[in-house]
Amino acid sequence: MKSEKILNRLTVAVSAAVCLYYGVYLILCLAGVDSRVMSLFALGVMAVVSLPLIFAKKLKKALGRGFRAAQVIFTSLLCVYLATLIAFWCYIGFDSAKNAEGYAVAASALGDTGADTLIVVFGCRTNADGPGKTLELRLDEAVKLMNALPDAICVVSGGQGASEPTAESTAMKNYLVGQGVSPERVIEEPDSHTTSENVRFTKKLVEELGIERSRIIGVSTAFHLPRIEALARRYWQPIEVCAAPSPSMALYFVSMVREYLSYIKMTFFDTAVFTF
Repeated sequence: MKSEKILNRLTVAVSAAVCLYYGVYLILCLAGVDSRVMSLFALGVMAVVSLPLIFAKKLKKALGRGFRAAQVIFTSLLCVYLATLIAFWCYIGFDSAKNAEGYAVAASALGDTGADTLIVVFGCRTNADGPGKTLELRLDEAVKLMNALPDAICVVSGGQGASEPTAESTAMKNYLVGQGVSPERVIEEPDSHTTSENVRFTKKLVEELGIERSRIIGVSTAFHLPRIEALARRYWQPIEVCAAPSPSMALYFVSMVREYLSYIKMTFFDTAVFTF
């Protein structure tokens, strides 16, 4: 039957697309671009997607007439997943957020020194010798921004992970000072471990310190910024963002896979999503 053939081909096509997507992620995990523990997650997704096809004959025999309904549900779910994934990449993956050079041009044109500006740099993994490459790129962007806005002050936000030698905020401040930023302009927020905590704990810190700045600029890697904006709207106030580049295309791909999962987590466990 023609409709059955179309459904079968669609099932194979969407299943193959999902497996290819996570197959690339699996290879990058095993290559050390991301945590190798996450390779188990990738394998799990690929198994869930491919096993119904591999055992289609046995399932058809076991389910009888119910097999067609199960296949329609399975294929529909995969199509919805791929549609949301494509939308996610279009919304976040190709977004051209403003960078430090853009802020510098605007500040120069307006004579803005950043007297009412608070810069917040969001933490990331550190190594024994200091910030990792992703965090270093964020900090380099922050240095440019602080040079363009010489009266702005900066909060570096990030706690200490289990495998990190020190709090991310400490490594971040040391790096900024090493790049010529005055230590008096840098404030540490050393307790946060998630993006939501970055926002909430930074807000609490600046309030406790009596810092009043009407303009807030969040600095992070480009893919991370839309989630930061959503959380800031919920817990603090609307903020501007400044985008740092990813170290490589491989790491960018891995980060986008994880960011999609972070959005799912935010949807179910963080009320920020309901303020859109």
